[in-house]
Amino acid sequence: MPHDAEGRTLRRRLLSFISWPLLVLLGISVVADYRSAVSIAGEAYDSALGSTVVALATRLERDDDDLDIEVDIPPAADEILRSDAVDEVVYVVFDAHDKVVAGDPRLLGLPRPQVANRTILQDALLDRKKVRSASYLYQSERLQATVIVAETTLKRQRAANRILAMTFWPNLLLIASALMLVYFGVRFALKPLDALGHRIAERGSMDFSPLVEADVPGEARPLVRSINRLMGSLDRAGQAQQAFLSNAAHQLRTPLAGLQTQLDLAADALPEEARPRIRHLQDASHRLSHFTHQMLALARSSSEGALISDHRPVDMASLLEEAASDLLDAALAKGIDLGFEAGPVQVEGSRWMLREMLANLIENAIHYTPAGGCVTVRCGRGDDGRVFVEVEDDGPGIPEEERNKVFERFYRVPGTAGAGTGLGLAIVREVADRHGAEVHIGSGAAGGGARIRVDFTT
Repeated sequence: MPHDAEGRTLRRRLLSFISWPLLVLLGISVVADYRSAVSIAGEAYDSALGSTVVALATRLERDDDDLDIEVDIPPAADEILRSDAVDEVVYVVFDAHDKVVAGDPRLLGLPRPQVANRTILQDALLDRKKVRSASYLYQSERLQATVIVAETTLKRQRAANRILAMTFWPNLLLIASALMLVYFGVRFALKPLDALGHRIAERGSMDFSPLVEADVPGEARPLVRSINRLMGSLDRAGQAQQAFLSNAAHQLRTPLAGLQTQLDLAADALPEEARPRIRHLQDASHRLSHFTHQMLALARSSSEGALISDHRPVDMASLLEEAASDLLDAALAKGIDLGFEAGPVQVEGSRWMLREMLANLIENAIHYTPAGGCVTVRCGRGDDGRVFVEVEDDGPGIPEEERNKVFERFYRVPGTAGAGTGLGLAIVREVADRHGAEVHIGSGAAGGGARIRVDFTT
């Protein structure tokens, strides 16, 4: 499967569906808090600016002699007004004819109030600088004048930046904490599914026993029931295949044995000059019987035919003696010294499969060992604590470059003398795989021959 498909886990989907709304909520919360705080801070600054413009308006008075407007601003007050350490604060007072009474004439270009005796606050530009202005149109029976006070917005911008930091980081911490809680909550909630996955992963390839539903969350039980139904179907299919292979083996052995018997009887009844042809037929019949037996054994030991329910404790010492005894006649016929060194060990597995493995190992050793040679079969527990089965001979051995290839079906080392099917070691590998064992090929104790060892993990 592609990496993206592997990454679409239930945990990731849940975190994705939860985290994105939380992040959107963070953005909305930050914007809302920021605007609210900036509005409150702006109101405070506007209140101070409005108080200033009103205070200036209260200092207006008219000279009765020349009817001019005057502003009574003490020097100390004027100094305080202009002494802002951050922003530039300027003001202007002018009459109805735009005559500047006091202040900075540059402010004449700012927007003017249209409603009398009311403070008007608004944003404006002064010398290409953004300012906040407060204007007041003072109107009474004796005089009319306009007061405008403007200040740059540096304090407001700094306050906005501080407010942004104060609103963003707490909200971010809150959302991060929520995401962490969600992450660990999802992990904790999905632990039963992880445990279910581990139980399935630890199963052998042929373990079709049903999964226990007791420890599975309710949402996953339909999946577990479907898996159990699937494994039940596979178990029944495997049993049907085993039954078919067993019946096929029985049905094939009977006519082949009958054919060999009839050929033996015909050889005795025919004249001497016709017997060589019968012997060729006997050899071919023997090879056919052996090949058929190995093909059926390979099919029964393969992952498609083997059943985990067939596994039980097997005494390897007695099984080794039994397999070696069955092939003792073949060894004696070639003058081969067949010995065995059996230690008292047990293996959890299928008895008939393990016997088939031993029979193929011993038969291979006898077949390729020259007449008068030696074959030794061993079982026991190695230095690493693992149970092992080993067959050693003093035959031609297997070259290192061929040791991985000989486990392939129907493969024979080039130049090998004698007839063979190339299935013996393939069966050994299949049986070893079904039992979680490892097969190693090495040289004999004297540096010649072959030593094939099977190490069981349990």
